[in-house]
Amino acid sequence: MTSSQKHAKKHFWSGNRISTKRSKWYCKRMKSTFFGARKHWNYSTSWTTVNGFYRYWTKTKHRPHFTTTSFRRVMAHVHVGDVVQLHSKKDGWHHTVTISKVTKHMVYYTSQNKNRIFAPLTKIKSLTGLSRTNKMRVIEMGI
Repeated sequence: MTSSQKHAKKHFWSGNRISTKRSKWYCKRMKSTFFGARKHWNYSTSWTTVNGFYRYWTKTKHRPHFTTTSFRRVMAHVHVGDVVQLHSKKDGWHHTVTISKVTKHMVYYTSQNKNRIFAPLTKIKSLTGLSRTNKMRVIEMGI
């Protein structure tokens, strides 16, 4: 079962609608209809999954990207708005963060699920408990 299929199965009973269309990236609140359907969210797997997000921005939108095991390379090449995704041997590509600030000596990131704003990228493993991270991929968003 793919990660998109697992995600769809997990949210089946929530009333939310999940699209696996790779050409779309969205999340929108839908109103109740006259026929009794309750309010729900429509969203794409590219909005909700790490691999879906990567495929959308690199394959559909053709954003520049690279994969590395070197924090130095990431630190030297990222800009505010770029996206960094983390990989582990056990979980595969499992986490996405956004670069929120770049100074001469430090790069900072923002992460929604660990509630991080301007956290130092050099401490991402200890701050997020991701000591298992062995690769990173950067999607250059060009903001």
